[in-house]
Amino acid sequence: MDVIEKYKSIREVGMALNHKMIKSCLSKEIIFNSAKLLGFVQRDVLMFESEEEMSVLMDFALHEYKVNNKNAVQVYQEKIGGQNEIEAEILASLLSSYTSLFKIIAISENTLLLRDILKKEDKLIKLIDISFSKTATPGMLLFTRAVSFNDCYRNSGVSFAFRSDMEKHLIRRYGKISKKIKTGSDSMKRYISFFQLNSECGEEAIYL
Repeated sequence: MDVIEKYKSIREVGMALNHKMIKSCLSKEIIFNSAKLLGFVQRDVLMFESEEEMSVLMDFALHEYKVNNKNAVQVYQEKIGGQNEIEAEILASLLSSYTSLFKIIAISENTLLLRDILKKEDKLIKLIDISFSKTATPGMLLFTRAVSFNDCYRNSGVSFAFRSDMEKHLIRRYGKISKKIKTGSDSMKRYISFFQLNSECGEEAIYL
């Protein structure tokens, strides 16, 4: 199986696995508390402006919200575990995943070459994204979750895109917003901050 075929298989199994984790490990309390942190709750009611915001909530609740210092992915892995080799591989890669703001340096077929802006690293990573690679442009900024895959990465399904000229503004605003968030890990504060920034000045990420 070549890399792209394996990527497609991982994506398909991963989507089904997400539904399993949501059903078995996300209580109403976790979902509601996650929604409050992201600003989706008005008068104790969950309010969404788009279907994409529901995806953001589920991604946040699965990966960022922790109970007893464990997120839902870790709880699922410990209590249920992967039911096959692919699920086990996906769970392990999700637990080592991380979010950051990346700059798109170059684009080749199905692949984005990224530099981590927040870590200020010269090292580039390869992110496979078949759809987004067809519409993204070099220089664009992308906040996403990097999930290891073979010798490269994929994302968890949620990304926020920004114009190339927004880099300094984003770094400055990220610092200010994250300082105002008084709860959660650095990763949680980073996610909340960039979700807010996406609402303020994000670009629509077009997928074909």
